[in-house]
Formats: sequence, structure tokens, C-alpha cells
Amino acid sequence: MKGVPFTLLLLLVLLSQGPVFAENGREGPGDYDHVETYRYQAVPVGKESDTEQIRMVLSFEDDRIDFSSTSVSEKANEEVVLKMTGKGDLISGTRSLTSSSGKVAKAKIWRDGNRVYTYRRKKSTAVDIPKTAILAIKGSLLVLLRSFPYGTTDQWNLLMVEFSGKSIPASVRQTGTERISVPAGEFLCYRVEVRFRIFILNPVVVCWVAADNPHILVKSVGKRGIFTPTYVTSLLGKE
Repeated sequence: MKGVPFTLLLLLVLLSQGPVFAENGREGPGDYDHVETYRYQAVPVGKESDTEQIRMVLSFEDDRIDFSSTSVSEKANEEVVLKMTGKGDLISGTRSLTSSSGKVAKAKIWRDGNRVYTYRRKKSTAVDIPKTAILAIKGSLLVLLRSFPYGTTDQWNLLMVEFSGKSIPASVRQTGTERISVPAGEFLCYRVEVRFRIFILNPVVVCWVAADNPHILVKSVGKRGIFTPTYVTSLLGKE
């Protein structure tokens, strides 16, 4: 199960004072109503030399949201671009992974009705989306979490899909509130558990999402696969 998209995150070197978030309604470049740019750091426990620096950009306009993230480490650089509806539902996306040796691997994903398709290494896959599940991919879940019904006992059922074509059922629920300190400052957060249903393992990624709008990811802790280290992803700040 190596490569399972456990660390949602995403994703966001600045700032050492108080909580910082992009203002809603801020005018952005191009045709967008506003743009939010965040920086994260993802640190694998026990393998700190593999730390990733992540820049995430969310661009909003009317009924669409564009997501892009760039992750840089000594091993590889990853670029992900997603197109979503205004509610965060995935429309399509691309991923480009460049290894330290210069080798480039590209992949695509898109949705058509109740099916999601991927294309990678000249091979395509198709997966049916259950009627009771919300389709999500690395990155799009961060946008979906902005509209989660916090303060309730509601649970979301997800179908998490990778660019590789792998799909994994998962669930999302709030398990409390906590005050979290990260390099960007101190935040009151909703504690959210994303539980993946893989045989009898059911691994969990814990995410702390800011209680204040726009409910951006502040921190996450979890594995990216059964044999990977645990990654701790923390918000560094915004641009």
C-alpha cells in the first residue's frame, strides 16, 4: 500500500507572530476574485533530512477553485494542479514528479459523472464512485474541509484516489477542539480524524483545522503508506 495519500496535506518561511490567514475577498491576479498562498513544512519522523518545503496556492472565482502545490525535498520535486468546483468537488488534475536524477513522471486524473479516471505511464484506470461517497484527492480534501459541518457528530464518507489509480475508502469526523502551536503561530483548531479503510489496519491521519474561517489546515500527523515514516506537516505562514 505504499503511496497511499495519508498526509493531506498538503502542502505551506515567514512569520513568527500570531495567527495569519489570507483575507476573504482579497483581489488576486488574473481573472480570480482572490488568491490565498500558504507555506508548509513536512518532516518525516526519524528522517529529518527528507524534510519537504511546500507552497500551496488556492485561487477562487465564482463557481470554480484552482489548486496548485509545489513540494521540494532532496529526493524529488512534486507539482500538483487541480481544478475543482466552487464546493471543492474534483474536476481534473495533473501531477509532475521530478526525481533528484532528473527523471520526470507525469500523471492525470479527471472525473466524468460517477467515474474517476487516471492516466499514468501510458496506462489508464477507471474507478466507480459510490453514491454515498465524496471523491477526494491529495489537495482537494483541504478545500473540502473548509465546508465540513464542524461542531456536529456528522461523518463524511470519502473515496480517496491517487494519480497512480489506487482508490481507498475513508471517513472524516471531528473528534474535538485543541489549541495548536506551529511556526505560523497559535491557533484554536478542530481536531479531525481521517480514517482509511485498508483491510484490518484502518490507519488514521489526524488533522488540525483552524476554527476560524477559512478553516485552513494548520497541522497534520500521519503516514503516507504502511512502510513510510510518520510525517508531521505544519503551517509556516502565508505569502
